[in-house]
Amino acid sequence: MRKGLEKIIYFVFTILIFFLLWKVTGVFWNAFVPWNLTTDLIGLFVVAPLLIIWAFVLSSLYFKGIRDRK
Repeated sequence: MRKGLEKIIYFVFTILIFFLLWKVTGVFWNAFVPWNLTTDLIGLFVVAPLLIIWAFVLSSLYFKGIRDRK
């Protein structure tokens, strides 16, 4: 039961980190990247998977830090 709850919290936290990264990237993307189909496809197929990877990495580092404190 504890492991299941821990995994649910981990994934919820990962989703929250992803949304935060998505919003920050969107602000910078709109400020510095010209809008056209090519840049949108790059954002979809290159930047979005990188953000997903970074969200999982940051979430796992956060939870590792919490476990090490105990």
